[in-house]
This record gives sequence, C-alpha cells and structure tokens, in this order.
Amino acid sequence: MDFLDWARSRKLPSALQSREGWAQLFEHYRSEEPHVHQIEPTNACPYSCIMCPRESSMSRGRGLMDMEVFRKIVDEVATYSPAIREKEIELFHFGESLLHPRLTEMVGMASSAGLRPVLSINPVDLAPETAIRLLQNRPYRIIVSLDSMKADRFRQIRGRHAKLDIAIRNTEALLEAHARQGSKVPVVVRMIVMHMNRDETEDFRQFWEERGAQVELREFFPWSRKELEELGKVEKYPPYMPCPFPWQYLVVQWNGDVVACCRDYNGTLKLGNVREQSLKDIWNGTAYRRFRESMASGQGLCEFCTECLDIYYQEPASNSS
Repeated sequence: MDFLDWARSRKLPSALQSREGWAQLFEHYRSEEPHVHQIEPTNACPYSCIMCPRESSMSRGRGLMDMEVFRKIVDEVATYSPAIREKEIELFHFGESLLHPRLTEMVGMASSAGLRPVLSINPVDLAPETAIRLLQNRPYRIIVSLDSMKADRFRQIRGRHAKLDIAIRNTEALLEAHARQGSKVPVVVRMIVMHMNRDETEDFRQFWEERGAQVELREFFPWSRKELEELGKVEKYPPYMPCPFPWQYLVVQWNGDVVACCRDYNGTLKLGNVREQSLKDIWNGTAYRRFRESMASGQGLCEFCTECLDIYYQEPASNSS
C-alpha cells in the first residue's frame, strides 16, 4: 500500500486537516536536489490518443531537444546523492520519443552516467534495429504502450497511425531481441485501462506474459482535462491535500523549460530554463518557492492548476473537523 492509499483509507490526523498542514509535511520530505521525473526528447507525435490532451489542446511549438541540453541535465543529475540518482528518469513527456533521431544515444548517455532512464514507446514506430540498439544502451526499463488487442479498438484509442499488426510484430521482435541478448532490461507491455477496454485485461495479460513480457494494467487518468473524465475511473486524492508534485519532482521540456508537472502539456507554468540555470537552482529558487506557497494556500494558482485540482481533489466531508 502506498502513501496515498494509506491516506485515503484512514481518518487523517489534525495536522493533515488543512492544505498548509499537508504542505508542511511535503516540505519536510522535500530534497534539496530535484528528482527529474521526465525529460522530453521531443513533443512531436503521430498519434491522436483519445485519453491525451496533446492533439486537441497543445499549442506550444514542436521541436527536438538539443543534445547539449540533454548532456547538461545528465551531467548535473550524475553529481546528486544516491537517493536521487537512483530514481527513475522518464525519457518522455508529451511526444513519441522514438522520433528523436538520437534517442538511443540519450539512453546510453544516461545509463553510462549511472542514472535510470525509462522509455515509454508506441511499438508501431519501433523498428527492430532500433529495438536492438535500445537494449544495447541499457535503459532501466522499456514500457511498450498497447491498449487493445482488437485492431479497430486500438485505432479508436490511439488514432489512424495505430496499426495493431505492426505494433504486435514490433513488440514481439523486441522481446525476441531481448531473449537473444540475454538482456536484463525489463520489458513491460502496458495497457491504459478505460471503460472501453476493461473487458480485455485478462486476455491481454495472458497474451503478453506468454511471450515473455511483464504486463502492467494501469488505470487511466484524465490529465488536466475534465472532459476526459468519462473515459475511465478517476482516483481522488484525500481531502485538504494540495497537489504534491511541486515538492516531489520537476520536468524538463524539449526546449529546456522546467515545469512542475507531468500534465503541463503547454508549459503553462514555467519555473526556469536549464539552459540558463542549474536544475538545483531552479528547484530551490524564488519562482518554485512562490508556486509551492500558492499551492499550500490555494490562492493565486493559475487556471491550469485550478482546473486540474477540480478533477482530482475531493471536498472534505461535512462532518470533518
């Protein structure tokens, strides 16, 4: 049981009956060195997934991360304490990372620095030779996104670019290369579970486990878009709790902008740029401190945050004290 499950299942102590109390708890455990949760190689993507706001709502410019920016991030994080270095770094945000022509080099650079780069990829774009090079560069995990084993439904979920026969063939090629190399890199086939594909979960698990993959059935979440709630179940956070992300991690977008949230598809809340400052200076700087203060009080938050809070955070019961 993780912390949030624990918090949801119990009557919370008086110290956690206010936003400020939660914020004090988060600040107590906040590290001076930032956990880089995601690095965005690119925000280009050929998919139009129904559960992602990117296609309909992302207005920021498309681009590829410069390798010198990526190297600067890796070089800094490699100097951090073991507790931070050993956290996973997801090499994705709002794009298909396989579209970056130097993705395998990025993976190798991060893993050679002792970091734990994780990939989440759409297998339609995973050429077998790329799969071999990725495994050779030792990512910490490879997650393959497949949300249905029915061709029409897969296309309905992920758009016209999603071709199930190619996705299955490329995923099987990845697993075969994994076996040939004797690779220790975990390969996880993930289904985002929604109302429309929940009936497939056990057949999905059996199919991919028989082929040597780990399987993850991950519950859908609607990012920050309220209109997406109808697609699946939405887990609520405990009453009074502000968003914990500003105390937990940061995200670096393709152009070096640092944002506080993996859901910030438009870079709405920019807290710095890694081209101009170190990650540690941004994480401990004035802009981040003021953002945490706003989140703690619930005052002065941007529209993006208030809309997101409206989805995930439940009101306290009327008899709460």
